[in-house]
Formats: sequence, structure tokens, C-alpha cells
Amino acid sequence: MHPIEVVALEELVNAETQQVEQTCDERNSVKGIAETEIQPVEPNSEAKSVKGKEVTTTKRRAKPPLTFIAILNDANISINTSSPDELRDQLYAGVFLEPKKLKYFVDEKFNKNCFVVFARKLVICWSENSRYWKWTEEKDTSGEDIEVAELLKVCWLDIEGKIQTMNLSLRTVYEVVFVVKIKDKYPNFNGSETLTIILPHSKTLTRLENLSKRPSGNWIEIQVGEFEMSPENVGEMTFKLEHHSNNWKSGLVVKCAIIRPKN
Repeated sequence: MHPIEVVALEELVNAETQQVEQTCDERNSVKGIAETEIQPVEPNSEAKSVKGKEVTTTKRRAKPPLTFIAILNDANISINTSSPDELRDQLYAGVFLEPKKLKYFVDEKFNKNCFVVFARKLVICWSENSRYWKWTEEKDTSGEDIEVAELLKVCWLDIEGKIQTMNLSLRTVYEVVFVVKIKDKYPNFNGSETLTIILPHSKTLTRLENLSKRPSGNWIEIQVGEFEMSPENVGEMTFKLEHHSNNWKSGLVVKCAIIRPKN
């Protein structure tokens, strides 16, 4: 090949190579700009605040279970239903179906029916005999004075409550707890307290509790047991706290029992 032709060919190849390199550089530059410009946008504090308010508002708009209407009607109780927010607040705080004895409320977290059976509604063996039990008053969470039963001395400890499960929320696991206070001196309890739930159709759930090992001086919860509210469990449910022995027992204060959802 002629020397001039070789030189011309080399110059052509070099020019094409420079053009390809320049094109690649331009593409990389454009890609870099695109990657820089297209970044996920973080919501500012105002946007987060608005979003939080929207979530809160949505949560607050949950409607209470419609069974509240029948529950209140059966007890001849009327409440203001003109404002949804005020209605929810009333149901969350609780409504007395029987003055100072039985309260109905809606659990705010799960939006399901709950009940509080106060000491005066419970059947407490010998509680009307002032030698064995003393009735005093304590403030409820609503600020209302509620009667509580203080055990002075008794051999046969027997506390029982009942409730109609048809007013509970279906497909829900419920727990039953007694709210009690153990005074500083709490002799002659040896861990044989029996806690029982008797479901409709006589299915029985039982557990033991050692009250002598529980903290004293403050209100505490003693779990009776758990059960699932299903169509098979519609009817009357009984719950108990018992200790039958020849030893004298004292120092237990009984406030109420609570039936509430766990899910």
C-alpha cells in the first residue's frame, strides 16, 4: 500500500476512535446527571406531620361495634349519638349498665366489647356479714366512688361472677381478670387459690395462683383464664376465685372483674 494511503487510513481510524470515546463520555455524563437528578424525595416534616394526622384521623373514625345499641337498650340506657366523636369517647370511657355494679365499654385498641363486674355485682360468700368482710369505697378510673370488699377473716373464700357472652365480640380471644389488692399482712394463703372459668355447655378451664407471692399494697390483676368467643360459647359464663381450707384468711381487697379482648 502506498505510504500516503497508510497515513490517511491511520488518521481516519484515530478520528473515529476519538469520536466513539467522546460519545461514551457524553452518555456517561448524561447518565450521571440523570442519576443525580432522579433521587427519591424525602417527605419534609410538614408532610410527615400531615400524614401522621391523616393516619390518626382514620384511626379515630373507626365505628364502635353496632351491638352497643342493643346492649344499652336492654339496660334502658340512652346516650347522645348525634356526634360520632362524642359517642366513641363515651363508649371508650364506659357506661354503667347497673349503677356502681356493671359497666360496659369498648376497647379502644381492638374496638370490641368489654365488661367490668364490680364487687357489689359479684357473689362473695359471707360478704354481708361484717365479722368477715368490710365494705369501703375506692375511686373508679372514671372518678366515681365504687364499693370494694375487704376480707377480714374467713376460712371458705368463694368469689363468683357471671356474664352473658352474647354481648361479647365474636371471633375474639377474651381474658377474665380479677382486680384485687393484697394488704401488707396476708397470712394463711399457701398458693392453692383456684381460678375457674365455666363456659356455656359446662366446659371448665382451671388454673392455680399463689397470691402470697404477688406484690402487696397496690391494685393488681389476677388472671382467671382465656377463652375464644364463638357461636358455641354463647350463653352464661361463670368465673370464680376460690380457696377452701380450715385456715383463716384475711387481707384481700376485691374491686372487680374485667372481661376484655386480647386480639
